[in-house]
Amino acid sequence: MQQSPHLQAAQGTIALPDAPPLPSVNTTTKGKAKEHMPALDGLRGLAALSVVIAHLPTKTWAWEQVNFGETGVFLFFVLSGFLMAHLHLQQPFDAQRLRRFGVARVARIVPLYYTVVLIAYAVSVLTQADFHYRMDTVALVRLLAFVGSTDVFWSVGPEFQFYGFFLLLWGITALHGKARTLALLVLGAFAIACYFGSPYLPGVLFISKLHIFLGGVAIALLRHALATRGQQPDARGIGALQLLACAAVVGMLFPYHQMLLPLFPAQDVAQISAWYYTDLPRVLLAALVVLAFSYRNKVSDLLLGNGLVSELGRSSFSIYLLHRPVIDVMTYFGLFERLNPSVAGIGCLVATVLLASLVNRILETPARLWITRRFTPSGAHSAIARTA
Repeated sequence: MQQSPHLQAAQGTIALPDAPPLPSVNTTTKGKAKEHMPALDGLRGLAALSVVIAHLPTKTWAWEQVNFGETGVFLFFVLSGFLMAHLHLQQPFDAQRLRRFGVARVARIVPLYYTVVLIAYAVSVLTQADFHYRMDTVALVRLLAFVGSTDVFWSVGPEFQFYGFFLLLWGITALHGKARTLALLVLGAFAIACYFGSPYLPGVLFISKLHIFLGGVAIALLRHALATRGQQPDARGIGALQLLACAAVVGMLFPYHQMLLPLFPAQDVAQISAWYYTDLPRVLLAALVVLAFSYRNKVSDLLLGNGLVSELGRSSFSIYLLHRPVIDVMTYFGLFERLNPSVAGIGCLVATVLLASLVNRILETPARLWITRRFTPSGAHSAIARTA
């Protein structure tokens, strides 16, 4: 069960980085009223469902070719980079905010992630059951250290590691003059080196996906620059941008498994799968989607900001971590073989969402709130609850 993410991609069992849920899209910028981006909640919720669809064992060959998994990879990592930059880069870089940032990130990821990992390890030790999350002690240690590659857990590591790297980006904003210029040059050289090395780097390290995270950071900076200059799109422009974003999603889902911009030679399917995430055009398409739906209009609020889809967004981390156990239980009872494939697939989606919503309410959210209250200064809790 301990396969590299690139090998998983080659075999068609894409592990997607919905792992950590993204920060709340209720945002507050200095001197401005709170801004809400409900469509991004919905976007991450639908991306979470794409994880489940990508892993359903009842898909037909034609359905298998659609890039549900790969599209989710780009959207989740770009969303993460965008929201980190949008929430924090315009804020002062000081000790109090660093503490809030660290507590919020740990509170978001660790409680549910560690719980699922430890339960999976206990089941592995106590039973002989063959299931997706089966692991040995070495795998457990790697997962707890955020460098594991067991099934879908692999993507939690790059996300959590990126949070640490983001502190460097944030710290650069506190520099001035030549120091800032030099820091940006070093950062740029590092990012370029990571990009050209990304096909050969372990998928469990954030540096193999750094270009995708930075795509999100870039559009957050672009959005801020446009807002500062008073050049935000009007209602018609937002609508046109979101239509382009829908076309971008279709293009990303289209069953084409090679790089759109083949900067790296790929001799076989496995290599193509390993280098797929290095494809810059797909990063740009995902960035366009996130940028477009960061702006509000009535249509996007209706389709992606409604209560049902928003609930998917709130439960996205639970959906990501719990859909494999749901599939394992259904497989154990032979439901995928005995039921109509469509019925079994829909049943799996519904069961996963219901379980995830329940776990989000009884474990994930209470644990996050307790940690933020326990480890942050008095009076900061509400701010963290909005921006975590």
